[in-house]
Amino acid sequence: MTVQHEIPVVFDCRGDTLVGMVHRPGVAKTRGLLSIVAGGPQYRVGVGRLQVQLARSLAADGIPVMRFDHRGLGDSEGGFRGFQDVADDLGAALQAFRREAPEVREFVLWGGCDAGSAVLINAWRFPEVSGIITGNPWVHSPETANAAVVRHHYRKRLHDKDFWLKLLRLQYNPLPALGVIGKAAVQRLGLARGAAAIDDELAFNQDPSMPFVPRMRIGLSRFRGDLLMMMSGRSILVKEFDDLVATRPAWQAAMQAPRHVVRHDMPDADQTYSSMASRREVIEVMRRWMHDPRAPLQDARPAAACGT
Repeated sequence: MTVQHEIPVVFDCRGDTLVGMVHRPGVAKTRGLLSIVAGGPQYRVGVGRLQVQLARSLAADGIPVMRFDHRGLGDSEGGFRGFQDVADDLGAALQAFRREAPEVREFVLWGGCDAGSAVLINAWRFPEVSGIITGNPWVHSPETANAAVVRHHYRKRLHDKDFWLKLLRLQYNPLPALGVIGKAAVQRLGLARGAAAIDDELAFNQDPSMPFVPRMRIGLSRFRGDLLMMMSGRSILVKEFDDLVATRPAWQAAMQAPRHVVRHDMPDADQTYSSMASRREVIEVMRRWMHDPRAPLQDARPAAACGT
């Protein structure tokens, strides 16, 4: 374990003052991690203090880390712009990180939920970024939600004996389920016919109010670094993401763009890795991957975390 220094930083982004913390090891490696906070009532500490625990653990292993609040979150100034409009914040944070840790030559962007979506949208813009870590990325829409419910809930119920007994005994009202299934079918048919098609390049190049899911896909398709995906088994967003990729050839092509893709599934984890066991596993997987993006991760669950 190496000595580390925790350095508060303030830096400018388009006239607003942003606040962050750099974790700098005494003997630092040349690959550092920039941690992006998710939206909502969060700040750079993270849910369950995950971002702090992660930063200290990685820094103790020689990996420099910076975590920060983008505009409108935590202690940073400015209006909240949402995850779709944080490119300037990321650029400013990377510059501040480089100033405080000049030994870092390549950077990895890490974010969960909508911060993971922001990373997928923007990572390709920064040549110094060689890696992405995204956790349970946000792709939510009425279409993806209905498709996920049909595929992962109602299909399972068709094989459930108790479901059929309740239906035959008139103890179950099928109308809400039929409504969801019907909406999902209509939405999928409309997409297939191009009724809901959009100009992807227009969506990408215009302002952040344009649809974010195609911007994520196009951003990923332009990224040529390494990608680690931390996916929770108890997150409906993961099911929505998987259904999106499974049913859209353009997304399947985008997933082939990075030079190396690793997916780590955590069956018992929820959307925010809220349990102590999940947080330990996230930290251990990311630590290994930061050292070697091609390292095997199948046995990455720490023994101390199992069953806690």
